[in-house]
Amino acid sequence: MNSTIVTMTTFNDSDVSSETYPSSNQVRDEVDMVAVICNKYIGPILCVAGVFGNILNLIILIRGRLNNPPYFYLKALAVTDMCALVLSFLHLMVSNRSTLYEWKFFDAYLFFPLVNFFTASSVWLTVGVTIDRFLYVKAPLWARAQFSLNRAKVRIAIILVATIFITVPRFLCFSLVGATNQYHLYPTSFRASHNYRVYDIVCIALFHVAPLVIFVFCNSYLIYAVHKARSIRKEYDIRNNKEKDWQLDQRRFTITLISIVLLSIIAILPSTIGDFTRLLHIPFSHYHKLRHISNMLLLLNLSVNFLLYCAFNKRFVRVMKSMFGGGLIKVKLSIRRTKSSRYSRTETNMYM
Repeated sequence: MNSTIVTMTTFNDSDVSSETYPSSNQVRDEVDMVAVICNKYIGPILCVAGVFGNILNLIILIRGRLNNPPYFYLKALAVTDMCALVLSFLHLMVSNRSTLYEWKFFDAYLFFPLVNFFTASSVWLTVGVTIDRFLYVKAPLWARAQFSLNRAKVRIAIILVATIFITVPRFLCFSLVGATNQYHLYPTSFRASHNYRVYDIVCIALFHVAPLVIFVFCNSYLIYAVHKARSIRKEYDIRNNKEKDWQLDQRRFTITLISIVLLSIIAILPSTIGDFTRLLHIPFSHYHKLRHISNMLLLLNLSVNFLLYCAFNKRFVRVMKSMFGGGLIKVKLSIRRTKSSRYSRTETNMYM
């Protein structure tokens, strides 16, 4: 019986209590190869790139004074994504390869429950901003009056508190077994119980199925609304420089959100399929290949928001250029002044 976590686990862990490693050497080699490629190479690269990207997101969103309610969601999203990526990097690079008590304790009581909390929070923060944007596009006048910054903060707090409350049972799933620095994780009686199975199904519904339904519905409408707005602009020959700045910013944010939601759908769907196939007890090799791939897609989803902001949000890019580009311009001007002063001194010495 394989009593260790085979791979990085997000949202729902591997069913370690009931799986048997495949007897076929060929199948076993295929599973091992996929695990090595994902956990040793792709995963850590995504984690490092994502942490740096989310740090840049926070710097630009905070110092750039992007304080509108939608951007406050993005600040919270950057924090949860970064925390999940840091935990995942430690798991992939250290604790997953170690048998020391400290690192197995980290896996059981820190990595597994907290990475579930942060990834679930990330999903529902995206759901929150998607619903807000849907209502804003559907009823803009009403939404502008209702969606203040303080109310956005309250909604974010509710999402985080509710998610951590739902995640509490994850702390009770594994115990440590072993001695003399040879420890591994073993499922607790709660983890093997019927109650946990019910809890697992509820989590799949809350963190996978419900977000997917909301994403598909709201995103379809947002895509339709953006396309309709562009058609109206072309029909009446409305130019961007004649529109109000807030209208431009709102439309750009909507397009940015559409890209974020599309990526979330791509990342969550394989994980959802993997969870349902685990409940149906499909063969070990198929489930774990799917689980490795879905984990990498989840890491990708946590890592690339910075690139999406740069690609689709001109306001974000403008603020970034003013922050970092301004510093480069100052450095260049300083270098030019230094060279100019040196040149003037040289000419003065020549005529003396």
